[in-house]
Amino acid sequence: MNKKNISETNRAAWNQALDYHKKARNNSLQIGFKDPNFTSFDRDCDEILFDKLKTIDLSDKIISQIPCNNGRELLSLMHFGAKKAIGFDISDVAISEAKQLAEISKLNVEFERIDILEIDDKYNSYFDFIYISEGSLQWFPNLNDFFSVISRLLKKDGKILIFEMHPFAYFFENGFNPKDQNFHEMTSYFNKGPYNYEDGLDYVGGVKYKAKECFWFMHKLSDILNAIIQNNIEINEFDEYNLEMANNDSIHFLDKFPLSYILIGKKK
Repeated sequence: MNKKNISETNRAAWNQALDYHKKARNNSLQIGFKDPNFTSFDRDCDEILFDKLKTIDLSDKIISQIPCNNGRELLSLMHFGAKKAIGFDISDVAISEAKQLAEISKLNVEFERIDILEIDDKYNSYFDFIYISEGSLQWFPNLNDFFSVISRLLKKDGKILIFEMHPFAYFFENGFNPKDQNFHEMTSYFNKGPYNYEDGLDYVGGVKYKAKECFWFMHKLSDILNAIIQNNIEINEFDEYNLEMANNDSIHFLDKFPLSYILIGKKK
């Protein structure tokens, strides 16, 4: 299956999943963003993210989140002083909700439905800052393709902040449990995939359903770092945490494995 077919297959799966997300949230975001001070960041790990964001001057900057899902995080990032934001995502349902939230919030944020690898050249050297959040990188078969787009969109000296699930967290995607010694069910660190989520993508409501076919890919930490470096982005900070972001059995091993990380880089 080629990259375009993978993207369109995943697009259909995410459109299906976003409908479940909306039901689980029950219009809470629509109500929340009517308050000009509302932020959708509400997990324990967000304190660490905020501390990192405070070290980056976003005042009067143009920012993006790639991919942006339903826009809630990008809209919340506007509270750090950015003057404009544009979010990109492949899901029609996600972008439709994002545009609704932007209209409600009255923030200067735009959203475009597009395959990330096909973002228009008019955005070359456009952004001062790009945010990449948890669960983003696994959907791209080739990270060099992804980070070549990120590098292209950044201005010189523009910054990225990646707050992602650590590759170690994916060991638990198939229900691996060391106590049962079911090592055969463990996702291999060295097997790129593709893998498939058969029980759906509703990480908000936790509903299990017969999901449309979708494909995700295991990326070693070296794959991630090398793809960034090779696309003219200098890594300034890299920190690992035991914060669980994957909603899988890794939550039982918070003191044993690095489960998330933050990386800050700058376009050279």
